[in-house]
Amino acid sequence: MDMFTVHLDPGRKQPLYDQLYMHIKREIESGHLSYGTRLPSKRKLAGYLRISQNTLETAYQQLVAEGYVEAVPKRGFFVSKTDEVLRIGAEAPIPALRMLSMDTDAIVPRYDFSPTSIDLDVFPFTVWKKLAKETIQSEHKSLLQLGHPQGDERLRSTISQYLYYSRGVSCTPEQIIVGAGTESLFQLLLQILGRDNSFAVENPGYYRMYRILRSYGIDVQLLPLDEEGVDVAQLADGRSNIVYTTPSHQFPMGMVMPVNRRMRLLQWVNERDGRYIIEDDYDSEFRYSGKPIPSLHGMDSSGKVIYIGTLSKPLSPSLRISYMVLPGRLLEVYRTHYISYASTVSRIDQHVLYQFIKEGHFEKHLNKMRRIYKRKRDRLVAAVRRFPQPVDIIGENAGLHLLLKVRNGLSEEELVSLAKGAGIKVYGISGYCFEPVPEGSDPVILLGFAGLSEADIDAAARILEQAWFSVEPPSNKA
Repeated sequence: MDMFTVHLDPGRKQPLYDQLYMHIKREIESGHLSYGTRLPSKRKLAGYLRISQNTLETAYQQLVAEGYVEAVPKRGFFVSKTDEVLRIGAEAPIPALRMLSMDTDAIVPRYDFSPTSIDLDVFPFTVWKKLAKETIQSEHKSLLQLGHPQGDERLRSTISQYLYYSRGVSCTPEQIIVGAGTESLFQLLLQILGRDNSFAVENPGYYRMYRILRSYGIDVQLLPLDEEGVDVAQLADGRSNIVYTTPSHQFPMGMVMPVNRRMRLLQWVNERDGRYIIEDDYDSEFRYSGKPIPSLHGMDSSGKVIYIGTLSKPLSPSLRISYMVLPGRLLEVYRTHYISYASTVSRIDQHVLYQFIKEGHFEKHLNKMRRIYKRKRDRLVAAVRRFPQPVDIIGENAGLHLLLKVRNGLSEEELVSLAKGAGIKVYGISGYCFEPVPEGSDPVILLGFAGLSEADIDAAARILEQAWFSVEPPSNKA
């Protein structure tokens, strides 16, 4: 189609890209935009609507990520076949990261620097199989019944001990709720906190949490980041009373919030009643240099920090076992109003995990993974430093991904496209931003290294070097 008309209101709290995304999505769901319809080009539609191409690009990429639109290289954006999704009356699944496109051309990259991947080859299959087999015995038939809503007590007690020794989190098993993934626990937390709250989230940040907040109709303040993480000064206006943050390894930018910044954030939360900090410690197990910094929860003496952790990174994403530590006041609310909710995690899986930790397998596995991921991190850093032009490496001291600030004259879109053409999937930082990236900013590319072998990391880095640095920047072309 050549063009379509949509009313975008800059005065609304809803960002322009979100208004445009919602309009196109409704048009597809209603059938007004049918399968195979070509959407207007970014340049023409941006000019027609008098918005920036960055704004339009963000809207299009969200539609791609949710499966409503397919991006065909050198041809444009086309409406995908969504009959099955629409027939069951549900929206397309929202991916963990907005920029993880659901490519319908079924082209599998040769190397994928996904930040959500882990090393599957070193999962302790033999031990886990043995423990699972021992669990599925008649003497454990009680595990087939519903258990405690917060999770089995022995597992919660084990998690409590682990958190105390590894992260300085002092809590009782009664404060812990075990749930099927961080998102499941986060939605429960929103009910415990109540609707009369305003949230502040890091930008760029974890997109799935942002989408959950928006789906609940909650006002969301976007907090910019500096080299130390969340800019606490932005909270001075009192607009928000709850902050969601990833201080131990900011996602996706990778910085570790220093102690002085953590103290300022704790000072803010203690200035008024009703304020809380949600600390998502999603991959704190993996730190490669520097002295470990205590968790925010471990520094909190007033019960204002809600701690959330997961076992997806050290073990397996499909295990879907996360945990949340509630302060005393919120625990009372949970026990009064929400204790009737059944646990979302299989008691059999809980028992296997409990035995895995109790018998010392988890500690051994974690130490092994730290060594493996450190070698992979070192391999990737060394490979990047061999690039013919200087590239800034960001966030390499912790976690399972790092970022590259590339200054070779190419845009983020061009860097991602060139990598894709060479059989490599990389991830632009704009996919994690909740508003368009300012024009003229240096492109930042995210590379996850956990799911690749050391040999693959070397090979992929050589291909990236060739793809990115053998191309003449647009500004130098005749």
